[in-house]
Amino acid sequence: MIIASTFVYYKFLASSADIQQYKEYYAPETKQTLNQDRIKVTFLGTSSLLFDDGNTQLMIDGFISRPPLLKMLPFSTVKTDANAVNKAFKKIGIDNNKLRGLFIAHTHYDHALDLAYIAKQTGTHVYGSESAINIGLGNGINMKQMSVYEVNTAMQFGDFTVTVLQSKHSPTFDEGVKIKEPLKQPAKALDYHEDSSYDFLITHHNKTFFVKPSANYIEGALDDIHADVLFLGIGVLGAQDQDFQNMYYEQTVRKIQPKLIIPIHWDNFNKPLTDALEALPKFADNTKKGLDFIIQRTKADRIDLQILQGFQSIYF
Repeated sequence: MIIASTFVYYKFLASSADIQQYKEYYAPETKQTLNQDRIKVTFLGTSSLLFDDGNTQLMIDGFISRPPLLKMLPFSTVKTDANAVNKAFKKIGIDNNKLRGLFIAHTHYDHALDLAYIAKQTGTHVYGSESAINIGLGNGINMKQMSVYEVNTAMQFGDFTVTVLQSKHSPTFDEGVKIKEPLKQPAKALDYHEDSSYDFLITHHNKTFFVKPSANYIEGALDDIHADVLFLGIGVLGAQDQDFQNMYYEQTVRKIQPKLIIPIHWDNFNKPLTDALEALPKFADNTKKGLDFIIQRTKADRIDLQILQGFQSIYF
């Protein structure tokens, strides 16, 4: 039994990369203050990000609960960990008067589980697909506090402009499946279907950011999109073949032409959000292969790459 358990762990459950081996790429720790025209972006694991200019805050996904792996089994259910969300929001300085929008990349649980609780606690407006709306409705959020995306339409929030673009989820088993009726917690993890996936173009005066939560592409979709900083989803990228990896790079990095890339959605979201995140387990991805590929290509293209840990902020 011990031998079998050890085999299963190292074959499937062990981390697919030792992130400590990439320390040279860690973003430097900085203690700065927000002032005029400065932006702070805080990484909250997976593809959850907080943009903050001191007057306005915007959040992508906001998935904090991160239920353990056993909760993913068919006989179990998931729900928001209110205590975890409250502690995280206090730590990163969420201001209910400044948080103007919560944007859901797609409605798998690792993006959308906490949207209703965040909306209730902060009063912020939720933007997402029809499935995101059904998650909100199932957990008591009024329709007036939610909106279905209007893709390719710029929205103004203080000095921020947000444009939502149609995207494509990394290769998965339920692509395009919708949540067709209100989904109430607790619910099975697999009840959180993907629906549609989205990318986000965020501008603030002369600074431009692109958030790509999922490692996939629509050929030609980003032909006219450029950004200074690219938050690049690499989840399950290492599990794909070389042709897919190269096309993903060509259709994202080469199109957007960023000066800086920050990988996202590489961490094991079945473990708590901390300042020392681990890579996805081997059964889910080969994070080392994905990171090594991105590092190799960005080095050749002379693009800066920095890795953020949980709760870490970077200033622009």
